[in-house]
This record gives sequence, structure tokens and C-alpha cells, in this order.
Amino acid sequence: YGVGATLDIHTYPGGTSIGTFSGVWPRYSRFWTHGDVPALDDKQQPDIGRTLLKDFIGWVESLAKDDPLAFNGVRAISPMNEPAHLAGLYNGKDPIRTDRETFLPALPSDMAKEYLAELNNGLDSQPQLTQVPDGNHLRVFLWLRDAIDTFRQSKLPSLGKELHVNVHESVLPSDVLPKQKVKPDYGLNTASMQVFGAWWRASTSAEERAKWAVLDVHHYHAWGPECTGAVEGFPTGRYSCSDDETKSQVLGTCATWSHIYRSTLEHECEEGLRLASAEFSASTHHSVRHACNDLPTLKMMLES
Repeated sequence: YGVGATLDIHTYPGGTSIGTFSGVWPRYSRFWTHGDVPALDDKQQPDIGRTLLKDFIGWVESLAKDDPLAFNGVRAISPMNEPAHLAGLYNGKDPIRTDRETFLPALPSDMAKEYLAELNNGLDSQPQLTQVPDGNHLRVFLWLRDAIDTFRQSKLPSLGKELHVNVHESVLPSDVLPKQKVKPDYGLNTASMQVFGAWWRASTSAEERAKWAVLDVHHYHAWGPECTGAVEGFPTGRYSCSDDETKSQVLGTCATWSHIYRSTLEHECEEGLRLASAEFSASTHHSVRHACNDLPTLKMMLES
């Protein structure tokens, strides 16, 4: 049927995010503090994540000869799922304070300064474009930059395979984002997309963005209080499952996120780039106890 699979490396040793999905919950993730070589004093330590990804890409390359049928079924590789998801919240600051250090440490200052200069090179004369801000998220951006380069140097681009690079807005703390008046949960706030677009522009070429480099931003309305629906309605959700008028208004507003996503990325990177949102909410609320389960509501949510 012409359906291809994306091979998603969902996590790495030590866990790459807080939570159960790609972490080691209830323990704190340790990948970024112990498995990412720039975090280590002993530079002789093996770079676990980059080495695993390089070997994985080499294995996929080998399928072209060893198992052509399997190779033909591979459409893309995703190098890491939602890298450092929630690091922008679990950083020892408001709104979530913990007694632990962040699981995503900053890059060494000299390395961060050098990388920022690379990312923002030439932008002083282009004030219409966003500059990548300093912060702990640079560690994730640097790792993904190296992942892109590893894929770029492989045979896979010339063999028609894609790289789906996944990022999540929660890696960015609110205090580093461009200031805007619109609540981010509505999907009308472009701040995170501006930063991602600035990084994507600096990390890929226009030709790569048109052919094999796909930016993938996951988005979950079911976890945002401004866009959720619940059986009992407000305050658990913004609308009740039976309130068609409010439901239509809320979903219509929140669904504009996809348009904001594309228009903001096109502003930062120009048209012609390929985008995806490979994970999104299939429910109206993150708790099944409250989520709408009637077909008309679910259909309206997905169609919007």
C-alpha cells in the first residue's frame, strides 16, 4: 500500500526526559548529565547517545543490501523523541519547584557562547528574524545538530530516506521566549515556534528542508487548560461535551495552532520546508475520567 515506517528512537540509556514515556520515572533522567559528553569532566568517556545513533543509522544503511524489503519499508528515522521534555518546567523555578537540580544542565559557558555565535551568525542585519536565546536548551539543540550531521553524512539521504527531527515546546522555559501577550495554550502564541524556526534555519539548508529534513513538533491540546473538554465542563475543561456552541468556539480557536506552526516556521526559514506533528491529542482531556467519549465531539475535535 506504499506505507512507510518511521523508526523512532524513543529514549536512550538513563532516560532523556522527565516522566514514564522516555524517562526512568520516578527517578530523574540521567542521560543529559551522564550520557552527553559535553556534560562530563572526563572527555575520554564514550558519548553514548551519539555513538548509538551513528550505529543505528549504519544498521539502517546496511538493510539496503542485506534486507531490501525491510529497507523499502523504512521512510524515516527520528533520532530522539521529545528531547528533554518538560525541562523548561522542571528547572528549579516557578511554576514547578523541586529540591533537585535540573536534569538538563547548561552547556559549558565557552561551548554555549561558541554555539550561540554559530546559530545567530549574521542576524544583526536581519532584525525581522528571531535569534536563538541562551539557556539549557542549547544542549538539546547541539545534540540534535550533531544528529542531523550524522544523518547528512550517511547514505540515507541519497537513498530517499528522511530525518524527522522532533522537538517539544516544553524544553524552553518561558523566560527565554520572545515576549507576547497571547496565552501560549491557545496556539496563537508564536514564541516557541520562532525559537525552533531560528534553530532549524541555522541547522539545515533550504535544499535539505525541502527534501529530507522534516521538523516534527508534537502538540497536545488535552494537556492545556485553555483547550480541553470535559464531561462536566468548566472548570475541569473549557467546554462540556454537550455544549456544542462553546465546544465549536474553543476548538476553532485552538486548532489555529497548526496554521501558526507553519506560518511562523515559513517566516523564519522561508517557504518550501517540510513539517510534521507526529503526535497530537486524540482525546479532549488528559484524564480518561473527564474526557468526552461521544463520537460527535471526538469527530469535531479531530476535524478541527
